[in-house]
Amino acid sequence: MNQAGIDNSVAMLLRQLQGESGNCILVADENWSNINWQMARSSQQRSVRVFSNRYDIEKSARTANLDTIFNDFDFSIIEPHSIDSVFFRVSKERASSHYIINQAAKLLKPEGKLVLTGGKNDGLKTYVKQACAIFGDHTSAEKHGSCYLATVQRHNTDLAQLDDKNYAQTRTVEALSLQSKPGIFGWEKIDRGSAFLCTHLAAFLARRSVAPRTMLDLGCGYGYLSMQASEYGFTHITATDNNAAALAATTINLGQLTIDTDIIAGDAGDQINRRFDIILCNPPFHQGFSIDGDMTVKFLSAAKRLLSSAGQALFVVNNFIPLEHKAKDYFRYIEVIANNGSFKLVALSQ
Repeated sequence: MNQAGIDNSVAMLLRQLQGESGNCILVADENWSNINWQMARSSQQRSVRVFSNRYDIEKSARTANLDTIFNDFDFSIIEPHSIDSVFFRVSKERASSHYIINQAAKLLKPEGKLVLTGGKNDGLKTYVKQACAIFGDHTSAEKHGSCYLATVQRHNTDLAQLDDKNYAQTRTVEALSLQSKPGIFGWEKIDRGSAFLCTHLAAFLARRSVAPRTMLDLGCGYGYLSMQASEYGFTHITATDNNAAALAATTINLGQLTIDTDIIAGDAGDQINRRFDIILCNPPFHQGFSIDGDMTVKFLSAAKRLLSSAGQALFVVNNFIPLEHKAKDYFRYIEVIANNGSFKLVALSQ
């Protein structure tokens, strides 16, 4: 990251865009936070369209008057072989990166360019070699500080495919009996924090004198918490997430329920206006990632706004995250109701 909090590889990709012409696509995932979207604007020489699987990223680009699409990188509205350049800062997930490279092969005109950036630890050099193999090109990644950049040109007309794990398709994950897919954090497993929360959910709900009727799953992933909570007599469940892949899987999973449900795209619930008796939240603070104080504030302020006056929120977080201390600015009642040495459950109410 540079001083402005912008991913260095993204910043390099934007600088590369300035000299491009023709029809361009920017593939923007979670790496594209905090950027100056004015740098990606269309000009007389180029037309730019942004595809993002993140609601907050798409919203920022749209606010800057860019042509934007929010979906799980579904490019079906684009005519095949009609694009001059695809710009992609490679993803943290191999299946996602392979999928985008495969899609670029379908989108690009003959001699069109796939511009790739990323760090050494992102596997950028490997992705460049793979792209060259299916595009019929012979280029290598150039080092720029801690980042690499490569422009791979499409020469082949009969292109092979990289193994993208059937990225676009949801599938039943063994041990879940729920639909999930690549592009969702921890998509192949039950998150340990969420599992810990669910083991204490019955006791948490039993503490209330009046049975809660409405619930919000704030940052729902593929809907695991919503599906587990549906067994406790709620008449309505809303699930919301920032990630288009998560929303696609949750829509299928909650479609199995007979109770009233809503699935809403949003950034920490910013598109929701009703209040709820119960909020469950396993926020995206993952071991091995930086602790984002602004993100903590975002989820706490959202819970305060969306919780009914008599409602309660239950957060599960890693032990090292000081959620209960930050929560003092938002809630009067704060209690750590369980701790297993790795995760803690923090109950909050107005």
